[in-house]
Amino acid sequence: MDEECPIGKIIKVLSMKWNLLILKQLNNDFSKKRFNQLLEELRSISSRTLSKRLKELEKTGLVKREKFNEMPPRVEYFLTDSGKEIIKTFKPLSKWAEKFGNTI
Repeated sequence: MDEECPIGKIIKVLSMKWNLLILKQLNNDFSKKRFNQLLEELRSISSRTLSKRLKELEKTGLVKREKFNEMPPRVEYFLTDSGKEIIKTFKPLSKWAEKFGNTI
């Protein structure tokens, strides 16, 4: 797929291991989540991988990182408007998978 193609770019991002699950966790309750909370919820992801994936998702504009000047430091992650919109596109795919998923 052409790198300049917008669909190719988003498929590349979404196909990376853990990215869809991270977006799903950030979508739950549309709440902000701290790093350790995501680490606990995703269970088998390493902290290094989670950190790397969050940076990638932030770079694409799907996730926002908010840092607070507190002691100890606090950082929260949440979906951007773009991230919330892409989650909406998963609903028809989910319905399709429920209907036809056992055929693939």
